[in-house]
Amino acid sequence: MLLAFKLLLKTAAPEHAPPHLGRAVYATALARLGEIDPALARAVHDGDGPKPLTCSGLLGAPPNGLLSPGHVYAVRLTALSAEVAAALTAAFLDTPPAELDLDGHRLRVVETLCDPDRDGWTGQADFTALAAQHLAQSGEQGRSVTLEFASPTTFKSGRVHVPVPLPHLVFGSLVERWNAFSPVALSPDVRRFGAEMVALSRYQLRSAAVGHKGEGLRVGGVGRATYTALSGDRYWLGVLHLLAAFALYSGVGSQTTTGMGQVRVAR
Repeated sequence: MLLAFKLLLKTAAPEHAPPHLGRAVYATALARLGEIDPALARAVHDGDGPKPLTCSGLLGAPPNGLLSPGHVYAVRLTALSAEVAAALTAAFLDTPPAELDLDGHRLRVVETLCDPDRDGWTGQADFTALAAQHLAQSGEQGRSVTLEFASPTTFKSGRVHVPVPLPHLVFGSLVERWNAFSPVALSPDVRRFGAEMVALSRYQLRSAAVGHKGEGLRVGGVGRATYTALSGDRYWLGVLHLLAAFALYSGVGSQTTTGMGQVRVAR
């Protein structure tokens, strides 16, 4: 099961917050998971490879960090496994906390939101149904898909971080996460397909820096990018659109647990 939801938040009084609270959101999510299922929270934190959880920073916070009582902010959480989805549902949706403590900044929870008709960054899906929707289509699918990178997105490649969403990095990241959690496996050749048969055909991107514990700043790309397949093969076009839809839940690239790589198909 795939799950994406938001907690809408307000502050009781004006206060300054750091520009990026993704690490604090992740710590809060783990703490709440630990109250529901301590073993699961430890497995998420200690596990190697892709994690079945992503967390945003504080959405809607202004660049100067001044939080206002008249404004609604949000944090966004997603789950990539049935176990984590169930635990997050119990921790945040069934019985929402009265407030979130984000690194000493106490924000009141005014609403929980998991309704794609109200907010396109939320929703629920099933791996099998998502695969069937895109891979079993009899009609022709478009050769292009545009992704919106709402938070800085970067990719670890060898010993360096690449702050540009190149096709093989984007779709390689997505297929790695898909195959880690989905019962419907996709060919590992997706990464090669992204490198050889998908072009970055249009983009509106800027670089943005995020503070990273112990490593100074990490730079990632923010904006939109359009990816166009050079082949009209029906299966590979289905994979292209499937992974693009999956990005809403999985995030893309590095540090998706702490606010980076928040991505969806552009509306």
